[in-house]
Formats: sequence, C-alpha cells, structure tokens
Amino acid sequence: MKIIQVIPHFGMGGAERMCETLVYELIKLGHEVVVVSLYNEKTAITEHLEKSGIDIRYLDKKPGLDLSLLPKLRGLFKRERPDVIHTHLYVAKYVFPIAAAMKIKAVHTIHSVAKHELRIMSRRINRFFFKRCDVIPVALSAAVQETVVEEYKLKPASVPVVLNGIDLSKCRVKSNYDINGNFKIIHIGSFSDVKNHKGLVEAFDIFNKKYENSELHLIGDGKNKREIEQLVQAKKLEDKVVFHGLQADVHRLISQMDVFTLPSLYEGVPMSIAEAMGTGMPIVATAVGGVTDMLDETAAQLVSVDAIAVADGFERYYLSSDLRKKHGRKAYEMSKNFSAEKMADRYVEIYRGINVK
Repeated sequence: MKIIQVIPHFGMGGAERMCETLVYELIKLGHEVVVVSLYNEKTAITEHLEKSGIDIRYLDKKPGLDLSLLPKLRGLFKRERPDVIHTHLYVAKYVFPIAAAMKIKAVHTIHSVAKHELRIMSRRINRFFFKRCDVIPVALSAAVQETVVEEYKLKPASVPVVLNGIDLSKCRVKSNYDINGNFKIIHIGSFSDVKNHKGLVEAFDIFNKKYENSELHLIGDGKNKREIEQLVQAKKLEDKVVFHGLQADVHRLISQMDVFTLPSLYEGVPMSIAEAMGTGMPIVATAVGGVTDMLDETAAQLVSVDAIAVADGFERYYLSSDLRKKHGRKAYEMSKNFSAEKMADRYVEIYRGINVK
C-alpha cells in the first residue's frame, strides 16, 4: 500500500513520536510511506526520518487558518495517488474535504481525550466527516474511545482502538533499583497546562522538604517553561530541579533515574509512560485518560491530581527498594503490549478494512 501520513509538524510530543515510529514500522512491512508536515519546521525527528531516507514534504503553512494548503494538498494527493491518508492532530480540516472529494480512504488518530484535543470548530468538522464521509477515527485506548464516542456521537464499533507503540529495543532496561547518591525523579513532557508542571513542582517541594537528597529532572520545552523556572526559583529549588530541554535520546536518561512521574491533568496513551515501562521504571502517574489502560496498581502508583498524593507516591518509592523493583519489573512485563510492531500491524488492518469494527 501507499500511505500518506499528515501531521502539523514534528516537535518532540507524543503524537509526533508515535507518527515517526509508525512510519518506520510501515516501511519495514513493505509499504510505501510519504510524510507530510504542514509547517517547514526541522527537528530531531525530521533529521532522523530524512537520514533514514523517508520522503518528507513540507508545505510552508502560515500561522492561523491557511487556505493555501488546500491546493497544495490536492496537488500532492493527485500526484502520489495514495491508498490511505492517515492524519494526526489538527490537520483534518485541511485534509478531509480533499480526501472525500477524491474518494481516498482517510484514518485519523485521536491522540488525547476527545474534547481536549481540538478546538470546538475543528471537532465539529471532524464530527461531520466521521459520520458522513466514513473517515475512521482511531482511539488510543478504551478510555479514550469512550470520550470519542461521547464527543462525536458515534457507535463504539466505529471507533477502533490501537495502543501506541514504541521501539522497545531502544529502551535500556533497568537492573539495579538501589538509590545511588540522590533520589532522582524524571518527567518527560511539553511545558503545557495539561502536563501539570506546576503541580509537579509543588509535589516535589513537599517531598524534598522531607527528603533533601532528592532531585527532579525535567525533559521538554514549551510555552510554560519560563513560568515553571520562576516557580522553581521562588521555592528555592534551583539546585534540586534540572531542566534538560529537548533530548533526542531520552532512554539513556530514563534508565539513570529512580522514579518516573507523569502527573498530567488528562492524557491519551502517553509515549513517555510506555518508554518508562519498557525501561522497567517505578512510575507515579495520575489515574487519567488512557493511563489506566496502560498500567494498574500492581505495576505503578496511580494517584489523584493532587500535589500531596503525588508527593506521597514519591515517598512510598523512596522508602522501599522492594516496591520500586516489584513495580518496575511488572511495568516492564506489561510494556510488551506497547510494541511498535503490534501498533503497525493493527493500523494496516484498519487501512485494509479488516476487523475495523
């Protein structure tokens, strides 16, 4: 098959990393893949894709609604003649009308809780194409599927579930659960409201007041970063909180830490959790969205969106190497559900119309 993957850009978010992984796996399966980025932004992901020989088309999108994308996409689809167009995030309003007019099958992955992923007008556009034009919406977990069904007024059978997958071979599996030096906590995610960095810093401050030999390591970038840096300074935690910025290789850093945390306000199926599981990390995460479809209480501490609850999770792991090891090994076992191979195989079934219902 010839498959076109369309995404706004390739920042280091979960949707972008999932798309990258899927592209590699589809090519391994013998499919032809063209990648379309609406913006011209070059990143570590685009560098990796291009070095791997992946064909990326950059459409030079302007800020805001850019109707010049419509003829560009139409011309591209006409030249490439794909069997399937697979969209991600907010590209649908540009892609779906053209795909419908050209009678090209379209699949759209919903990467988060449905009502939070897109603005209301974009959701209304998606609802029309999901219901009237047979565009297939894919949910990342059973919990996310429920939100898609509710938001778009669809039948559950019309919303297939495909768990996000990662290349598990890249994970550096943890073998030692002793604390060497300081107790190191790691978070990976964009500095945005949903990732709840403010609540995380507050939780760490509570924990660090009791256990001063602790560190918080933050990987990522985003609009809220300066605000969080100021909060860290206000709490006099500059020597305890490390801002790593964007990292091309997160696996090395994860394996060097003692605990992984993700205290988000809502989530789909976060790639960072899957990577932590594949590393065998003890995990403190909020029980939101698809997180509860990935992990249970035999493999992690699933807590409420509350700084004290998150801090308590850190403390339970700090006090027990046995619990760290028990949960870490169980999380590693469960990570096999999130392999890139399984994800790609399921998407190919959907592309071909096999077991979509």
